[in-house]
Amino acid sequence: MLNLPWNRAGKSRRPTSGRRRYRSLTPAKTISLVFLSFAALRILLGNPEGPSRSGNRADFYVSYVIDGDTFELADGRRVRMLGIDAPEAGYHDKPVEFYGPESTEWLRNRIERRSVGLEISGQDNYGRALAWVYEADGTLLNLESLSAGYSRLLDKFGLPPKLEPALRQAESEARILKKGLWQKRKTKRQK
Repeated sequence: MLNLPWNRAGKSRRPTSGRRRYRSLTPAKTISLVFLSFAALRILLGNPEGPSRSGNRADFYVSYVIDGDTFELADGRRVRMLGIDAPEAGYHDKPVEFYGPESTEWLRNRIERRSVGLEISGQDNYGRALAWVYEADGTLLNLESLSAGYSRLLDKFGLPPKLEPALRQAESEARILKKGLWQKRKTKRQK
């Protein structure tokens, strides 16, 4: 018997037609393709990741500060500041937490009865608008609160990639320097 391609072990084999067989992608090539796809998508869609200095910010008048991360606007809407969690000031059924009154007073002195710029990013389970809050001069109050030790970092609602490093650094520095709520609490024996 002749040794032709179709006579080998009963398997028929067609001669190649000059087309090259494709090999499966290596993990490195797959990762590169995924990364490039996301980069291209981001360029095409613009900047969907969060607040920007010239983004969709609108000015609102603050009528009342509830605690260190929540306030009420003149139109009656409540706003919860994104990226931070301030200690409770003791309203309704919530007990006063360590550094809660100081945190509330700090925010009250900064924004109560003033206009602020808000970049609203949806609502929480309580119907409050979630927002990045800017003073008239462009200062991001969410970041300032962390930096001064009046709040903790809260990434429950997500953090924009452009702001995340600065927010994490602000909280870390406040912890290291024992600012605000990071200072050592005095117990009854120490008083």
